[in-house]
Amino acid sequence: MSASSYHLSIEVKGGNGGDGLMSFSRMANKPRCGPDGGDGGKGGDVYVEASENFYSMEHLRNSTYFKAKDGEAGGKNKKHGKNGKDIVIYVPVGTAVYEKDGQKPLADLTETKQKVKVAFGGGGGRGNIHFTTSSNQAPRISTPGKEGETKTLQLVFNPEAQIVVIGPPNSGKSSLVANITGKEINVASYPFSTRKPHLWTHIHNFSRYTFMDTPPLFSETVEEIEILTKRAKMLLVVFDSTNSESLEKMQSIMEDIEERFNKDQKREITIVLTKIDKSDILSDISIPYPVFPVSAETGEGMDKLKEFVFGED
Repeated sequence: MSASSYHLSIEVKGGNGGDGLMSFSRMANKPRCGPDGGDGGKGGDVYVEASENFYSMEHLRNSTYFKAKDGEAGGKNKKHGKNGKDIVIYVPVGTAVYEKDGQKPLADLTETKQKVKVAFGGGGGRGNIHFTTSSNQAPRISTPGKEGETKTLQLVFNPEAQIVVIGPPNSGKSSLVANITGKEINVASYPFSTRKPHLWTHIHNFSRYTFMDTPPLFSETVEEIEILTKRAKMLLVVFDSTNSESLEKMQSIMEDIEERFNKDQKREITIVLTKIDKSDILSDISIPYPVFPVSAETGEGMDKLKEFVFGED
């Protein structure tokens, strides 16, 4: 089974139903007073629930098999077996649940505490109290519990972020998000790359905006970043203006981004050139996207970028 922070294949199984019991009550001087075998308990169900406590599926990487508790067998004196306990698999908000290798959608969990039942527990067996007839007052029959449902699921994390920031390593993405949102983010003066996606919520003029800073754009991370940007309304593609090699590759990088990330034509793509306070090679760039030269350190160009992102005040 494959596993990553954003895409996970898991197997789930509902609990088995408890067996029904064949039993006869016994009293003094009456060795067999009639059937009293109880029903078995129902097996537990399996749920997948969205939780705001998780921002990836990293916590599930080493646990790809989940089984609910079995129901208990029926008891004497018509006692019903205890039902098996349900199990809940917690995933980040924005997780889509699929069955059969991603071909059958079961749910798109876009709100916290939203959940879906993905595997049913088996029904409990019937005790011999149910099989008494006028011609058979002492039935020697009961039924076993039923097997719980087994499924293979695909969990795909598509974060609820309107504005996704992507770009090559050390391009200044985290500093840019920190400046726009006013949040304290792990940034440093030395080269530093975001290893995991991070989400920040920012309120501007009573409207809520969710930003996501993604891992650096490498060939091996493109597929995961493509998943992360699925719900984005705007992509901010960040380039370091002091990195001549990065600027030379801008055209090919943007062509690849257009091919992979802009299948939804309503999505807006914008280029942000960072560190312009330290750049001496910046020149006119002929490319069919809005371009915003900025400096997160001095604030140069940031007002124009914010106006573009949030709209005019």
